[in-house]
Amino acid sequence: MSFLFNLRKPRKYNVKYRFYDEQKERIKESEERVRKKLGLDTENEAHPHTLRRGVFRDSVESTREEKSRNMRFGIIIGILLIFAYCFIHYAGQ
Repeated sequence: MSFLFNLRKPRKYNVKYRFYDEQKERIKESEERVRKKLGLDTENEAHPHTLRRGVFRDSVESTREEKSRNMRFGIIIGILLIFAYCFIHYAGQ
């Protein structure tokens, strides 16, 4: 009966990097040392790969705005074409 409750533990995730650029690593470490000496706060800077709250909502809203903008533009062009057709058609008589 013990086999029912004996759950396996998940494996630990271990990333093994393929490439290691020693020069890039040294430059990064020296930049961090200089920032610490100058008192610049690196913790407050946003990491480029982190997602901020509402990113997906903002993208949905921007696509909605684009769609409404395109729809408005299409309606205006349609109305202008109708006016142009009526002007040409009735001006010719």
